[in-house]
Amino acid sequence: MAEPLRTLTPEGTEILIEPISHVRSCSVGFWVRRGSRHEGPAEEGLAHFLEHTVFKGTEAYPTPDELAAATDRLGGHLDAFTGKEVACFYGKVLADQLPELIHLLGELVTSPRFDAEELARERSVILEEIAQSEDQADDWVSELFYGGFWEGTPLAHPILGRRDQVSTYGPTEARAFFDHTYRAPNLVVAAAGAIEQGSFLDLLKPILERLPKGTDHAPGRPARTQPFLLNVPRKDLQQANLVMGFPAPDHRSPDRAAAHLLSYVLGGGMASRLFMELRERRGLCYQVGSYLSPYADTGALQISASCAPAQLRELVQRTMVECARVRQAGVAADELERAKLQARTSLVFSQESSSSRMFSLAHQAIHQGELYSLDQQMAEIEVVTSEDLLRVAQDLLDPAQVGLSALGTRRGGEIRLKDLVA
Repeated sequence: MAEPLRTLTPEGTEILIEPISHVRSCSVGFWVRRGSRHEGPAEEGLAHFLEHTVFKGTEAYPTPDELAAATDRLGGHLDAFTGKEVACFYGKVLADQLPELIHLLGELVTSPRFDAEELARERSVILEEIAQSEDQADDWVSELFYGGFWEGTPLAHPILGRRDQVSTYGPTEARAFFDHTYRAPNLVVAAAGAIEQGSFLDLLKPILERLPKGTDHAPGRPARTQPFLLNVPRKDLQQANLVMGFPAPDHRSPDRAAAHLLSYVLGGGMASRLFMELRERRGLCYQVGSYLSPYADTGALQISASCAPAQLRELVQRTMVECARVRQAGVAADELERAKLQARTSLVFSQESSSSRMFSLAHQAIHQGELYSLDQQMAEIEVVTSEDLLRVAQDLLDPAQVGLSALGTRRGGEIRLKDLVA
């Protein structure tokens, strides 16, 4: 496999290209280094609003119908998403459709029309998306967690925005946010697959020339976590849903590999501590899992579960006991090896398609600042010792720093502060 090309244009746009000789497809992503955490107080939800509304017409494809027809003519896949720290427009096509894909993606990030009538219709769609998120317990309990754990910082507000604020957005707000955000230094273009580097750069050139120069503003202020406890009753839910979390390393922390392995040990599979204790031995829940959510300057080791409201307190208590056991005694050698195997397997699987390689390139460049080979990533996992895992567990799994949101609690079954002490 050829080494990826990483280059920076004079205007500050980063370009990443990884040719893969044995595939016939190619994947391209136009990544914007601005997500919901970079919105100002009057802009909450605008990053996501733009993700939708750029598809409502561009200079080359003035109407949604024309843009949709152009998308279908690609014969592949085109989509977009907004995160806390990025927005991304991406597609995957056969190699001979690459010029059309690049042209279409370029239109989205340089030439949206923001027609008032089309934006009004799409605003209604986004309001429906917000309502759907509020109805889905696992989505909403996660939003409640973010709102409490990072309260007072931009990481706390929902990516979708708040209904009352989004309902006021139109062409003026969309254009203003687009103009100060979609600029050359904020853009990363990542590509992988059946791609010839020189031809790809030639295809990009007219798009990059249309990007405004200069940056918009400094990234969002540092986010600090805080412990909290929130019980939210919902009588329409048969199960209570919870997310609890501890402060965790950021994307570039030297402890990031150990923190990921700790997450695997706690709730990363059927033999994990929490799955065995809460589901297999106690029958308290159907699903439980843990995962790491790192950001530029902060992170969370999160545990999610759902269960009957009457069993919620016991589930939380036993979760805290398992965390305390890991914090006090560390993990067995076979647990660490199993976690390493899971991590290595996930890494290898992430190398096996052009789309996963494109996502990996962009993730590393944007969040970690460096590109790492598969061997380097494997080595970072392998060097983690039981002592490292114990040290990280002692640092992370501090009950005084835990945050917890519970949705669907019943009177008399709410989580109490004393339930968070093992």
